[in-house]
Amino acid sequence: MTEAVKEHARIGIVSIIGGVFVALSMTLFLIPAGVYSTGFTGLAQIFTQLFAGTPFELGEGIWFFVLNVPLLIVSYFMLGKNMMIHTLISVAAVTVFIRVLPQSSIISDDPLLNAVFGGVLLAIGSGITIRFGASTGGFDIVALILAKFTNNSVGVYLFLMNMMIALWAGALFGWQTALYTIVFLYVTSKVIDEIYTNTQRQTLFIVTSHPDEVTKELHQHVFRGITLMPAIGTYSKVEKATLMMVAQRHEVREITRICKDADPSVFINMVPTEDVEGAFRR
Repeated sequence: MTEAVKEHARIGIVSIIGGVFVALSMTLFLIPAGVYSTGFTGLAQIFTQLFAGTPFELGEGIWFFVLNVPLLIVSYFMLGKNMMIHTLISVAAVTVFIRVLPQSSIISDDPLLNAVFGGVLLAIGSGITIRFGASTGGFDIVALILAKFTNNSVGVYLFLMNMMIALWAGALFGWQTALYTIVFLYVTSKVIDEIYTNTQRQTLFIVTSHPDEVTKELHQHVFRGITLMPAIGTYSKVEKATLMMVAQRHEVREITRICKDADPSVFINMVPTEDVEGAFRR
């Protein structure tokens, strides 16, 4: 089994685990307490309520999958085949487990407690999935695409889009509902910050004996500028090249895999990057 296959298998397993956490958040906390999630899980809850008693009463799990289909297609072209496949695995896991897990509160009927604990579980699922180079679908995909082509963070876009869901839920089902959703959004954002968005950009210094092969592969899969600098090992006196690039944190695993496939002896130093001025992508 090659290193690339092992990496895809690891990400696939993490995608399923992340999907399970999201489904547990929905079935154990949010749906039983009447607290609306954010993103496409929140939209799935809203559509389930709006279409109750009609032929379109599909349930939260099916609605979540249906809403994600167009974005999965877009992610194939904007984020790559691997991201699309891993996200599809996570979306399928969320859909299946929302359908099979019983929807019953395990703490209390207090919407505030359910919003807090549901937010923690969903953030863990979403955060670990994004950190390993996939996503749980929905607004995660939109935020990743926007962050890829701008200097703003994933968290900023998620907050803005999710706030719209909270306001819509409030307009439809009462503003107290919106307040609980905002509490859920706050908790989710804080936990995701700890798991993923803290030090979101990384500067990579890639030392390689095969710069042409490495840069060719990187340019085919990663939309980032690369600066090439000549380098000489002080011990071996061997001429090499150092490639410098800045990438989003969720891209680092894929970049590392690409570099190792092109040059198994590559050396990569990753440095946390606070901010970037100038062109962040090619």
